[in-house]
Amino acid sequence: MSTLENSKFKKIFSALELPMCPDESIDMVALACLIEYQLRIGVEGFYCMGSSGEALLLNLDERKKALEKVIEVVNGRVPVIAHVGTVRTEDAKSLAQHAAYVGADAISMIPPYYYKFSMDEIITYYEDIINAVSDIGVIVYNIPQFTGVEFNKDNAGILLSNERVIGVKHTSNNLNSLERMRNAYPGKILFNGFDEQFIGALAMGAEATIGTTVNIFAPLFITARNLFNSGNVSEALNIQTKINYYVEEMCKAGIFSAVKYLLTKRGIPCGNCRKPFHTLSQAECLRMDALMEDYDEFLKTLS
Repeated sequence: MSTLENSKFKKIFSALELPMCPDESIDMVALACLIEYQLRIGVEGFYCMGSSGEALLLNLDERKKALEKVIEVVNGRVPVIAHVGTVRTEDAKSLAQHAAYVGADAISMIPPYYYKFSMDEIITYYEDIINAVSDIGVIVYNIPQFTGVEFNKDNAGILLSNERVIGVKHTSNNLNSLERMRNAYPGKILFNGFDEQFIGALAMGAEATIGTTVNIFAPLFITARNLFNSGNVSEALNIQTKINYYVEEMCKAGIFSAVKYLLTKRGIPCGNCRKPFHTLSQAECLRMDALMEDYDEFLKTLS
């Protein structure tokens, strides 16, 4: 993939949440409304069926149908990245082939998990999936707190040397590792994956972000990025501090459930996360209500 083509991924991506009906089926109508809402608030791309999209609580058919809906509604307006990772290679290949067929702009995958596979086995897993599709970029998903695998410039070197691999989604607190990958592989895109370290990741070489709270707070990320890029780091950090306060409070309630609740308050009926995720308590809802009031007031100061 050329540098020009890569530039379309240097954006602020929503790690798209997936609205659910009361029976835990995917609410496709609400999903379409959610995409339009997020485009209105400035989201520049969608990362689908990742952690925020409850991918590992969905079956393969559900993941495929939800992706089809996203691509249909987006209709080329912004890039769409499809997360296709799962523990079984053949399942990941099936999801990857489907994503390429329906028009995703890139695919991404976590490494296989649970069995503590060797790094050689993990590299083979990625290569098998890369070889199963053509003409679509691949993003390695580094999320060690969930998978037990921490990618760096050394153990991921074979993948980062592959021209089909366009970058890494770095959902890790190790910003030194992010910078070392950027330095060793300057043609790759480093996507920040933790909302609470967005500005720090930009300083260390990230050129994009994929975030759960971007579903709600996209204007904060856009403003913070623009301030940072214009050299106004102090003001960018002020916004980062506010983002971090929101993330901290939402994590206390359960970040994915909290985002769904706040989106529902915005008029997009997102329902609950699938079990075993819990439904927010009344006290948690009240705290989220107060948080959203704070956000609305803070947003006025940025306009």
